[in-house]
Amino acid sequence: MPMKKPLGCLTVLAGLFLIGLVWGGIRFYGGKFFDRYQHPWAYSDTEPLLVGHWQGSFNDPDGLSKNLVLTIDVPVTDDERWNKAFKKRRRRSHTNKRAFDGLATVTSKLGREEYRINGSVNKDDYHLFTMRFGPTDAKYHVVPNFYINDIEQGRWETDAMTLTLRFSYHQKDGSSYSNSADPRFSKNVTVTLRRGSS
Repeated sequence: MPMKKPLGCLTVLAGLFLIGLVWGGIRFYGGKFFDRYQHPWAYSDTEPLLVGHWQGSFNDPDGLSKNLVLTIDVPVTDDERWNKAFKKRRRRSHTNKRAFDGLATVTSKLGREEYRINGSVNKDDYHLFTMRFGPTDAKYHVVPNFYINDIEQGRWETDAMTLTLRFSYHQKDGSSYSNSADPRFSKNVTVTLRRGSS
């Protein structure tokens, strides 16, 4: 009886590569499928999304008219998901699956304020969320000025978002300042943003 020829190394490697490719594809598309149902505010194909571009106007505690443009990024892009699909699985991550981040720009006659934002949707109702603002380069360039610090509350529905903004005041040298006797320093401002294009 003739002996079977052993599989060549190239055939084995090709098989392993094909298996890895199929498994990575399953992880990529499977993860995307589950995210559409677990995080509809970020990935749904049929419902409005929190992620995207929002814009509106408000008056800061000094009464100065300002325009706010907000961009909330998708938590995981397709490129990031694809790269992750082909990495070896490690210990389970404890990152907040309800978290998001993005950028915001405020413009007024004082100039242009650039922010990084990060927040999290509510566990029981993803139309409610928290959000924090911080300068993109850790510096306050438009001073003196009331900068957005965070929000007291946030809610979005379809194409409208309502934020109650809280502020921190920064002096000419960039340092923060507050005065409990001055109502401006404790004033919150509610703004309604509308969904906009990029």
